[in-house]
Amino acid sequence: MYNFKERFMQLITLDAIRLCKIAEIFQYSFIFLILLCIFMYLVNKFYFTTDYNIESKMNETDSKIKKKLKIFTIVFLETFVIIIVFFYIRKIALLFPSIPNLIYPKFNPLTTLDYSINIALVVVFIEMVPKYIENIDELRKVIMS
Repeated sequence: MYNFKERFMQLITLDAIRLCKIAEIFQYSFIFLILLCIFMYLVNKFYFTTDYNIESKMNETDSKIKKKLKIFTIVFLETFVIIIVFFYIRKIALLFPSIPNLIYPKFNPLTTLDYSINIALVVVFIEMVPKYIENIDELRKVIMS
């Protein structure tokens, strides 16, 4: 049965487990941000080069469908590369043990990892790859036209 008071107390309670979860979010956010900066630099330097441009891949004689397919293919391949990078960033981050679990063995480690991954990996990394964002904008324009 729903109990507002009980749920509210769960919200504001700062017991050892809650503090461990917050510490683990802090730990993995820090690790992910460091790894993201390294991988972002490498991806921007070696994959998303500055001379890479969707329009340079298209001829004026290409049909609209062909242009849409080219843009879709480019964005698809870029998305695939980013997903592979995410996969390995997560694997590398998991090489580091959960510090709260080492300090407080009753704490179940990695229960907060999804928060760190979803925020740090997806939002921050995508924002750090401007060419990918440009190509997604171009795909959106082509789809909407």
